[in-house]
Amino acid sequence: MKIALCQINPTVGAINQNKKIILETYSQAIDLEADVIVFPELAIIGYPPQDLLLRDRFIINAQNALNEIAQESTIPVILGNTLIEHNKLYNCAFICENGEIVSHYKKRLLPTYDVFDEDRYFAAGNKHCIVELAIDGKNTKIGLQICEDLWDKNYSCDLAKELKESGAEIIINISASPYRVDKLLDRCELIQTKAKDNSIPYIYCNLVGAQDELIFDGQSLAYNEN
Repeated sequence: MKIALCQINPTVGAINQNKKIILETYSQAIDLEADVIVFPELAIIGYPPQDLLLRDRFIINAQNALNEIAQESTIPVILGNTLIEHNKLYNCAFICENGEIVSHYKKRLLPTYDVFDEDRYFAAGNKHCIVELAIDGKNTKIGLQICEDLWDKNYSCDLAKELKESGAEIIINISASPYRVDKLLDRCELIQTKAKDNSIPYIYCNLVGAQDELIFDGQSLAYNEN
C-alpha cells in the first residue's frame, strides 16, 4: 500500500484557496500512484480558525468545499474539516472516495492548554472510527485519529489500543501540531511506542508553514509495528 502524506500549508479562512491546493495536491498524489491520500487536520479551513468558527456562513462554506472535494475524489482521501451535528460543532476527519463522503471521525481529545482552546468551539466525539477500504484487491481496516488523540497519556484512555482491539490494521492521525523545541523527538518517541506496543503501523500527517505566531513543522512520518 502506498500512502501519500500531503503536509500542505493552508491559510486560515481561505477556504477556496485551500480547496484548490488540496485538489491540486490530490491530483499529484494520484499521478504518483498513491493508494490512499492524507491531508492534515482542518486542512480545508486552516488552523487555528478561532472565532471564524462562530460564523454560520463560514461553516457552510467549509462544508460546501468538502462536498466539492468529495465529488472530485476517486481513490480514498482523508482530510480534516468541521461538522455540525445536533447543533454541536465537531473537529472531524472525513474519508472521501469515488465521489462520496463515505465516513467521518469526530476528534475525541480536545486540547485546552498553551496555544490551544478547542473546547471553546468544539464538542468532543465519543466513539472510535475504523473505515474499511478496498486497496489492491484487499480490504484494509484503517483507524482514524486527530492530533491530540495521539497524546492520550495525558488523559485516562488509550485510544490506539482501543483501535487495535477493535480490528484496526493501520492507524492514521491527521494533525495540526505547532513546533516547539524537542517536540519532534517527543512525537517520534510517542508514535514509536504506540506502534510497537499495539503491533500496528502508525501514520502521522501534520501541517507545515505558519499562521500568525504559530509555526507548523510538518515532519509527517510513518512507523511500522516493529
